[in-house]
Parts: sequence; C-alpha cells; structure tokens
Amino acid sequence: MHRHSEAPQSNEHAYTIEVGGTADGKSMRDPVGYGYYQQHWENNVALSMENVGREVVVNPRISVNGTNRWHSLEEIVCDLLDDGMTEAEKARAIWEFARRHRYHSTTADDEVKDTVKMLNVYGYTLCWDEAYTVSNLWQAAGLPVRRGVPHGHCTTEVFYDGAHHLLDSDEHLLYLLRDNETVAGEEDLARDHDLVKRGHAYGVLSRENRQGDESAAALFIHEGPRSGGRPQVGTHRMDCSLRPGEALVWQWQDRGLYHGYGKRPPRMCNGAWHFVPRLDTTFDQWCVRADNARSTEDRLCPIDPSKPIALVYRLQTPYVMVGGLIRYAGDLTAQCALSRDGLSWQPIGSDGTLTPLLPSDGPATYDLYLRIEGVAKHIDHIAVELDLQMAPLSLPGLSLGENRLLYTDESADRAVVLTHSWNERDDLIPPAAPRLTEPINGEPIAGTQPVFYWDPVPDAVDYQFELSPSDDMRYALSPVFEKLVSNTPFAGQTRWSPPENGQLNPEHTYFWRVRARSGQGLWGPWSEPASFTPFAPGIPLDVELYTDWQTRTQWLRWRANPQGSAPERYIVYASDERGFSARDGEHEVFCGRDVGMEVRPGNRFAETDQTELQVVGAERSMANKSYYRVVTIDEHGTPSGPSDLACAPRPFIFSQPPQHIRAETETHYAVQSLQGAGDLRCISDGTHRYQSAIRDFDTLRFILDEGPAFISLDRVSGLMIFKPAAHHLGLHTVTLRVQNGQGGVDIQGFDLEVLAPHS
Repeated sequence: MHRHSEAPQSNEHAYTIEVGGTADGKSMRDPVGYGYYQQHWENNVALSMENVGREVVVNPRISVNGTNRWHSLEEIVCDLLDDGMTEAEKARAIWEFARRHRYHSTTADDEVKDTVKMLNVYGYTLCWDEAYTVSNLWQAAGLPVRRGVPHGHCTTEVFYDGAHHLLDSDEHLLYLLRDNETVAGEEDLARDHDLVKRGHAYGVLSRENRQGDESAAALFIHEGPRSGGRPQVGTHRMDCSLRPGEALVWQWQDRGLYHGYGKRPPRMCNGAWHFVPRLDTTFDQWCVRADNARSTEDRLCPIDPSKPIALVYRLQTPYVMVGGLIRYAGDLTAQCALSRDGLSWQPIGSDGTLTPLLPSDGPATYDLYLRIEGVAKHIDHIAVELDLQMAPLSLPGLSLGENRLLYTDESADRAVVLTHSWNERDDLIPPAAPRLTEPINGEPIAGTQPVFYWDPVPDAVDYQFELSPSDDMRYALSPVFEKLVSNTPFAGQTRWSPPENGQLNPEHTYFWRVRARSGQGLWGPWSEPASFTPFAPGIPLDVELYTDWQTRTQWLRWRANPQGSAPERYIVYASDERGFSARDGEHEVFCGRDVGMEVRPGNRFAETDQTELQVVGAERSMANKSYYRVVTIDEHGTPSGPSDLACAPRPFIFSQPPQHIRAETETHYAVQSLQGAGDLRCISDGTHRYQSAIRDFDTLRFILDEGPAFISLDRVSGLMIFKPAAHHLGLHTVTLRVQNGQGGVDIQGFDLEVLAPHS
C-alpha cells in the first residue's frame, strides 16, 4: 500500500500525488447507467483529514483534479455551468451530471430527495427521489420545472426555449423529435409513441431491446393539460468543523452499514469520523457538559472523589451516522449513553458499540450526544469512532498519473494532517485504443443508419461506443448513441449500427469513438474521434391530413425538407395503430404482458412523386387508416427517416351510401368508418402497476338517428339493410351516427330515393 501525508500551512494549499501502475478505480468501473454499476477493482483505500492542533478548523475540504466540489446546491450548479450557456445547455449539463452520479435504489424516505445528501452520502435514488434531486438543480440554475405524469413513474420536465422537455435522469430518458435536435416533452411522447420506441430507455447498462423500448413507450399516456411544479427539497450542506483530536476519514470499504428502510444498497462505502477529545486543561471546551471533572497531567480526575464524573460530547458530521464505538481507559466504572437531542437518552452496551442504536431503519442521524457518567479515580483516554455512509462517486479518489489536489478551509490557523492511502498494480494490461476503420475522415456516407467498424483489440471482451454532434465528444447525441456493444445484437463483434433509420441529420458532421475492455474489467483509452457526414434526403415536414367533407375523402399532404438530397419520390405508410413504426415487411410488435410479441404485416401503403396523396375514400385502393407517416427517397434510392405522425379524425365515415334503391328489393349498405386500433398503454390494477396491453382502441357503435321504418342497422357491424315496399316510393331522409367509444362522433346524412320495382 502506498501512502502520502501532507500538512497544509495555509487555508489554500495545493499539492500533487503521482499514482503508478496500469489500473485505477475509474478505469475498472462500468459506465454508470440505470442499474448499479460493477466496480471490478478500486485503487483508493482511504483519505484521512485529522486536526492535530489546538484550534478548531472550519470547513476543511479537499478537491482532486478540480472535481467533486459538491458541498452545497449552489456550489454544484456553479461548478456545472459556464458563463454564456443557453438555457438548453444548462438543462442538458445538469441532466448529464445527475444521471452519471447515481443508480437505481432508495432509502425509502426523503433523505435522497436532497441533492447534496444524495450525491455525497448515498449515490442512489428511485424515480420519486430523482424527480426532486434533478429538479433541485434546475431550479437552483433558474430553470422552471413542471411535474411529469407518466404511468407508474415520477419525472420532472424542465422549461426552456418556450416549451417543457423531458430529461429523466432516473431512466436515462432523452428522446429527440424528428429534427434529431429538440428534446421531446411528455406530451410529444404520449402523442407519438414511436419517438420512444426508436430511443433507448434505461441507459448504457441496459440491453438494446425493442420490447423494452415499446414497454417504456406505454408509460406515456396523458396528452391533456398539465400543471404543478416541484418544491426544492433539502438544505443540507457538507459543512463541518474539526475540533482538536477529530478526523474525517473517507474510505472506499463497504462494511455493510447503511441508512434506509429496505434492502441494503448494492454499491456504497463506509467512511469514519474519529474523535479523541483532549483531556488537558482545555478539555471542557470540547464538552457540552463536564461535571465534577478537572484535568491533571492530561488525564481527568474528579473534583469530589465521592461524586460521579459526567461528560457529554456532541458529534456532528455531514455524513449520516450508521454505526460506531465508544471506548475509554482509566480507573472508571461508567455507563455510556446516546441521545439525538440531548434530552432523552439510550444506554450503550458494555462493549461500547453504538451500531444497535443507529439501525438502518431508524431516523437518519447527523448529530448526536454521547455521555460518559460514573465514579472514577481518573480517566486516561476517550475515543469515539463513528461509521459513516458515503457515496462512492463522491469520494476524493486518486487516479492514474499526476493528481492535482487542493486543500481549503475557513480558519485563521490550522494544524491538519492529510493522509492518502492507495494501492497500485501493474499486473493488468489495458487494451489498446481501437483503430476506427469506417466511416472516418469526415467522409460522406449514404443514409442515416451507418454501420461503424473498428479493428479488433487483442484480449478485448467488450467495447463502448459513443457518437456526438460535436468534436469535443462532450455529450452523446442521445442514449441511442452510447452503447456497450455486448448489450446490442452486435455482441462479440467490432461493429455497431443504430437500430432505426433517420436519427442522424443529413449534411451534419458527426463524431464517434470506441474504447475496449479487457476480461478483467479494465477499460483502455478512447480512440481518437472519427468523423463522417450522412447524405440522405431530409425527413418530410408538416405532414397533415386534409378532409373534404363533401366527398368524404382525406388527403395526406406534406412539404419537402430543404435539408439533404433532393427528393425523387415518397413512400407513405399507414396503420390503425397509434404511434406505429414504419415497416416495409413483417415485424414484431409488443402487445402487452399477457400477449407478448406478435408478428404484424408491413404497413407500407403507396409511392408517389407528389407531395400529396389521397389516402381515405370509398375506393378499394385507399388505405383508409387512421395514422400515417411519409419517407422521402432520393435519386440514389436512399431513404430518409419516417416523418412525424399524421392523425385522421375518428370516427370518419368514408363509404358512400346508395342514392337510389328499388322497392321490393333488399339492398345492403356497409357503413365503413376509420377505426383506431389503439396502442400499448399501461394501467394499474389495484397496487399492481405496469399492466400493459393494447388499449384505447375504437369500439364503433352505429345509430340510426333518422330514417324510414324499412331500414335496419346493425349497431356493431354498421350493416344497413333497406327493404322498401311499393308504397315507399319517393325521397326519404336518412341520418346515421357512429361513435367510437373515445368521445368521437361522426354523422352521415343523405337523401335516399326509392324507385319503382323492376317490372
């Protein structure tokens, strides 16, 4: 084990530590995702910050390489944001930070709704916690928020650029609109589930899985008005004062001690707070109460030997206390006790352990009192060791190479000793940076669904892929473009391709990189970014349906996208499934928990070289579907991505009734209406959430509002049967109504002439 000690002489003291070897904790850690990340090895052991002087040291802090300055909400925001950032950039920076410093678990109380506590003490949240912790940061940055309303899930939307946007740092949800730049809001996702289906829910540690993405889409079900914000929760700060003989010890060990009303969190650390109070003539300065005690030769003796000594110490830490031990030495028969308020006391067992009095499912304790009371001839030594819970990603750890450290405090005088302990190992060889082979050097590529290739790296068992719209690789374009290849259909290969077309913009230069991981869990360096520029037609714009009520027809119209290559023709896709994905051939669709995956036929309807097409009407050649998308094809046959969703009014009667019928002849008219097939949506069944199934489909009911008695109408099928007699000759007024069970109504009225029967 390696050690380095430092004794700062000023309230701003910089120093460096060189760490050797070939691996460190960061390079042997999974990328942080939704579930907890694996830590295959950690080089850091401990960092002790001890007051060895005679004065209190106020707010001693340590920063390593300019990171982990998370002592207050304001400090976090200041550290994250730069001058000149737009509101959109601020919102994104906060989301990226939040999602990369927590995983999915909870204390099951309000502790982890406090952002500062969550980041420093715990390092995990569930959605109902994370909706607050990220909201706290946005509001501290001056960005308005609105509570989200997905099924069985808690989110907060952030407001900028005139709209609310969903940036969910719990499930790593960031879905882009069809422009591949604008972050969608929850209303967008509820309207068009395909925006979610083409995304990647739950982050980089989750599998690239169509069923999972369709299940995620099923949570977004409400399109109506929304209201309500979120209060800022928590005022915690990581402030502390070290009295003489007091030490804060950051440790990377997990001793299994935690606060929380449930299962033990799978990834945490236990640090320590040590206090060895001075027993010299200044002893009463460090006590809340000191009865019948005096200092003699750095030991305490009773003033009146016939009476007991009583000492009460208060201990306050910025980390939650989860266990501990009190020890003393001397000629003393004493009883120790613990109190959280200094009034009511609990006895400590004879072994001095505090852990039973700080149970995981008890109140979160940051402040307590310890009392030693008993008859003594002398007390030679007192020591308190508190176990603390600490979030691993917040700890001031050392990395490979040169580490620049900065110690600060708010005191006029100090005598502090900092002691770093770490391990080094050189038995692991990091994989080399992969050599990227295609596409590279800014080359143009056809289409927006490229295949990315790189050369195999010896002994690599996995690769991480990232694509960014900028050469600094600051952020991935979206979670779609940050993948562990082992979690994709390309597992075991040195290539990857986006699962859906149209998520890159033509004529925009993108940058990508790859790194490799060894079988021991050691990541190698990132490759240098490579660039490429897609060339394809742009996604059609302003796709809308126009209704001609006189002829009961509907026309789909759109506008050619000026971005990208010139369009040669267009392909129209049609479906009764809301939020459908455009597919040429058979494809699987997840139809809910009780049904699973179903094979559906393709939904390609027609081709045209115009920017409009009749899609609804009485002709058999019409699609007569409720929902449409359009794809552009250029002269090279390169497709764009699918357009936004165009929705037809429903119900809509598109069949044409007969105008003339013969008396004494039975005539049939099958009333035909657009009928939506719904989409995958979740509901709750009592306390059971996420009951997914195809819901909100149209159930048509046909009603004859007006007409002669010779007409019968099947209310379910819409079959109208005319049986006029000879005396029914002449004109008759007919009005029929169709309801779809979703609040939609259409009415068709017509005049029907009954002609004389055939002779």
